[in-house]
Formats: sequence, structure tokens, C-alpha cells
Amino acid sequence: MAFIRKNWAWLLVCCVALTPLFKIFSLISFNFEYPEFDMLLFDDVELSEKMALQTGRDILPGIELAIEQTGEWAIRWLIAVLLITPFKIVFGTKSNLFVRQAMGISCGVYVFLHAFFFMYHEGFFAVFSDLPLILSAISAVIIFALCITSNRRSMKLLKKHWKTLHRLVYFAAVLTIAHVVLLNKGWELYTSLFALGMIVRFGPVRQFFESKKLKLILQHQFKAVGFLTKMRRLS
Repeated sequence: MAFIRKNWAWLLVCCVALTPLFKIFSLISFNFEYPEFDMLLFDDVELSEKMALQTGRDILPGIELAIEQTGEWAIRWLIAVLLITPFKIVFGTKSNLFVRQAMGISCGVYVFLHAFFFMYHEGFFAVFSDLPLILSAISAVIIFALCITSNRRSMKLLKKHWKTLHRLVYFAAVLTIAHVVLLNKGWELYTSLFALGMIVRFGPVRQFFESKKLKLILQHQFKAVGFLTKMRRLS
């Protein structure tokens, strides 16, 4: 119980990261009997009536669903990692290094699976066939590098260069967002959250949130709400 109380946030990240994988891997079966066919077989998914009307087809190949789902979760984890510091700035919370690391590794796992499933389906050289795919490939390489160096040993070896390397996560995020924008894959929410996080990090905005001004404003608002509540009760 003590371990759970101490590491509940880390455990929550792990549970959230693993849950979608059960659905994705449930589509996959291994083919060892017929070597002339693909070793990995993906079950097709029957779409709902609403989705069928939107997409114009009743069945979605399992491999396409696996590519789509892993890609969506990869960008979700990437944006989540980038929002840790803005969240800390606004609300004054403390960030746990192990939780941040778990979120980063979760992003890396989904990026790896997204790239693997795509190349398994389309082939390795298909990555270089289109601009959105090239951008995602560069982003994936950066994220892999960050995952590999996301440990204390790498911090000691790289020293001051470690921070420089890990600042590339912003470049990776820009490339990833450009990837989904060019593919027109529901980019609005991710772009808005990324932009909001960058605004909060901006010097004057950060100073405002970290100063006592915001706290005083919030205190006055809470007092005003309390006063109005009392007046309503008296009336």
C-alpha cells in the first residue's frame, strides 16, 4: 500500500499507456503455419453505422486501425509531456521526474509501434514517399533519441548537452503537428494545446503566473464569490 501511495501517479500513467495496447494487440495474430504469407495477421474491424456513413466503407482493415490508434496515442503523450511544465507554472504543482519519464517513454513506445506498423504495411521506403511521412520520420528519430537518453546515466555523460538535446522535443512536436495538419487528421486540438503551452512558457506570461499577482486575483475572486453566496442566503 505504501508503494501505491507513493507512486500512484506513475502507476496511473502506466495503466493509461497500457490500456489501448490491449485493444490494438487483440487485432493481431501470428502466422507460423504458412511462411509464404505475412507473419503478422490483423483482424478486420466492422465499423458502426455512423462511421460507415462517414468513411464510405463497412470494414476497416486491422492494420490501418493499428496505425491510426498508435499515431493518435503517440501525439497525445507528446502533448501531455509538453504540458507538464505549463501546468506546473499555472497551478504551482511539483513535477515528478519518474512520472515525466514514464510519459515520455509511453510516447516513445507508441511512436515505435506507429512506425513499425506503417512500415510493415507499406514498406520501409514508403516513409520517404511523401512530405508528411518524412516529417514524421524526423520527429520519430528525435523522440527515439530522447527516450534512449531519458535516464540519469545519460544526464551525467552528456552533461550540459543533455538539456540541449532534450529541447529538440519542441522541434519534434512542431514536425508532428505539421504531419497531422498535412494529413488533415484532427489537428486543431493538438495545435491549440501546444500553442497554449508555449504561451504559458513565454517570459512575461510565466512571470505573471509565478508572481503573487495571480494569487491575489484568485483570492479576491474567491472572497467575492463567498460574499455573494452569503448575501443570497441572507436575502
